[in-house]
Amino acid sequence: MSAECTAFFRQGCGKQHGAALMVMLVIMIIGAAAILVSALSSSSLQIERDKTTADALAKARNALIAYAVSDPNRPGELPCPDFNNDGASVPIVDYNGSSCQSLVGWLPWKTLGLPDLRDGNGDRLWYAVANPFHANGAATFTLNSDTPTTYQSQMLTVQDGATGSTLQTNVVAVVFSSGTVLSGQIRSTNDNNATNAITNYLEGSNANPTSVITQTANNTTINDRLLTIGSNELMAPVEMRIAREAKRCLDNYAASNTYKRYPWAVPDTYPSTNQTGVYSTLFGRIAATPLTTTQPIDSTASTMLTALSSLQIALNNYSANVNATTTSALLSAGQTLATAAGNADNNPGTFQPYNYLTDQAQNAGTSAQNLANGGSSVSTVQNYVNSTNSSLISNNFIDGSMPIYWPSGCVFTSTYWNAWQNEIFYQLASADRPGSGLSACNTSCLSITGSGNPNSGSGSYSAAVIVGRAHNASGSLTSNPPSYYLEGSNLHNSNQTYFTSPQLSQTFVTYNPGDPNFSSVNDLVLCLDGNNNCK
Repeated sequence: MSAECTAFFRQGCGKQHGAALMVMLVIMIIGAAAILVSALSSSSLQIERDKTTADALAKARNALIAYAVSDPNRPGELPCPDFNNDGASVPIVDYNGSSCQSLVGWLPWKTLGLPDLRDGNGDRLWYAVANPFHANGAATFTLNSDTPTTYQSQMLTVQDGATGSTLQTNVVAVVFSSGTVLSGQIRSTNDNNATNAITNYLEGSNANPTSVITQTANNTTINDRLLTIGSNELMAPVEMRIAREAKRCLDNYAASNTYKRYPWAVPDTYPSTNQTGVYSTLFGRIAATPLTTTQPIDSTASTMLTALSSLQIALNNYSANVNATTTSALLSAGQTLATAAGNADNNPGTFQPYNYLTDQAQNAGTSAQNLANGGSSVSTVQNYVNSTNSSLISNNFIDGSMPIYWPSGCVFTSTYWNAWQNEIFYQLASADRPGSGLSACNTSCLSITGSGNPNSGSGSYSAAVIVGRAHNASGSLTSNPPSYYLEGSNLHNSNQTYFTSPQLSQTFVTYNPGDPNFSSVNDLVLCLDGNNNCK
């Protein structure tokens, strides 16, 4: 073959070899691109799954807090976990008496008013609650701001799964996403299958969180994702609810009397079970029934006045709806008043004249008992109550412009007030006291400063409601002194009576939780002025 031909063939063979390399290069690029696209798609999918999970956990957490804040019978409580995966927390199945079937289970999404929440893997959420906070536990646990301290050993703690270090304490509840299936776990595809063991979803102590919750350690041993509800996060809005209910009751009371006056407070030196107002006390706790006396009276007479107020409430309830409950309450109130009036008659003390007053009060109590037993009439009982009140007013023992009982539906007559009454404090301006000749607080008006007071009119408030958050480790939950709860200028003295000085300080302070000053003064203070500036 000629040299030209050889050269020609060599040139042709080189072109063919280059083309093959180009094809191989293109294939490699396409493969790499496919792998990259697949990886990006997988990453995007995981991001979307994580977003779905985070969104579901946040909705569940918010719904649990809303449930606790709005509970009508025991503010602050949370539902028992769903034991059989039907979405609801119901008697017998999920709780029995004052106990949950389990303190960890499925999230009761129906009870919380939620849609059927799912995490990024399409699974329903799980939920754990600290024992003192579960629903129907009122017989065992007193639920208020002190609960996390009182029952600290039964609160939940979150630990780092990898290091074992503590991440969070005083946790009230936890919502979980169970993550993908790990080795040894078997999960049913049937949502209604209630036989799935918790350990097929949650790992380690999360499956039985008597005290410790484990945050994700890694993807092979513990992969639960969780969102917590701390005690402060839960109780702050509950405290606001209670404070606003107390404020509403006091403001409605003031609005119902001619001179917009407020009743006396309960001295902080009184036992927690004796919520009876005392003449001339401007600062303390709120009385179970409003005391409107215009002169000093002894404890025996005070008991009779309280019983008289309670009978009026029982009579109102009976008149509105005659049933076994209202009849029994009327009978009990009548017996209590008759006994209290008899004691006052036998121990006249400083409260004079007793004869007519105690006779009328005893007649009111006796006729109430007769009414409850099928005799007498509502008008007869009411006439005796009115006669007693008229005598008290005419003899200048009580302020006749002020009601002797709290407005209907008032929080102070609720089933849960007993749990909160020691933590709620009350200050009134001396000019707004019972029997005052003034129509405005004037120089005794109160001020509330700090970032936590959104209302105008500071320096013209008639009264204040203060929620004290337990902070003093040396305090005693049994004696409940104000120093256990209140700080700075908020800590007043109930012995400071209106005729010596209006109060130790006429200025209160309150801060938002985000304010740096909140760490030193965490009291919640609401103003009262008959809903003028204080809404």
